Amino acid sequence: MSDCTNCNQQLLPESHYCSNCGQSVIKFQRPIKPVLVDMLHETLDIDGRLFLTLKTLLLKPGRLTIEYCNGKRKTYTPPLRMYLVISIIFFLLISLLGNNSVDPDDVILLNSEYYPRLMFVLLPVYALLLQLFFKGTFYISNLIFAIHIHCIGYLAFMFMIPLEVYESIHPIFIVMQFPLFFYVLIYTVFAMKNYYEQSWPKVLIRFLVTSLSYMALLATSIQIIATVVT
Repeated sequence: MSDCTNCNQQLLPESHYCSNCGQSVIKFQRPIKPVLVDMLHETLDIDGRLFLTLKTLLLKPGRLTIEYCNGKRKTYTPPLRMYLVISIIFFLLISLLGNNSVDPDDVILLNSEYYPRLMFVLLPVYALLLQLFFKGTFYISNLIFAIHIHCIGYLAFMFMIPLEVYESIHPIFIVMQFPLFFYVLIYTVFAMKNYYEQSWPKVLIRFLVTSLSYMALLATSIQIIATVVT
């Protein structure tokens, strides 16, 4: 057995974290490849949780939020960690694809460092809209729901944006975006229905109001950024 390098607590066999202080047992004084593998494993939760989380998120609208808020947290990747990983991959992708854009203004906008910050700031705003229109709910639960919805949006747009880059080549690339776009819309409606457990008319009305309000706020913010960076 070895001791924790932070608090000298004796480590349990095959443990990944110290039982006393919680520090990771990853050692950096070794070849880079195993260090990077361990760090990637720790960051992405590649231990079954990530794949189960994504499967539940993609195939069962609202179920991940329900189970996480009901205390089943050890089973799934934490919402904020998942959001950060997915959003980093998303904005890295649009930054790379922005260099292939035929419009110089699109390159500037797609590569703008303001967008990740903007989306991170607007995330709690969307949760606040949910709080306002779904009475009797708790803000933290709405924030978790908002994180999951944004993750779905990022995952869908990861496939839509490459298609958008090449839509000038052939109209088929435009058509191929519609299923993904409608998937996000339909997914959000069903997620609201399953999580908030309200009638369909109430869910549809609240979906329209929250979505239109959020889109208007997002469009206004993007326009301000576009004015600043160009």
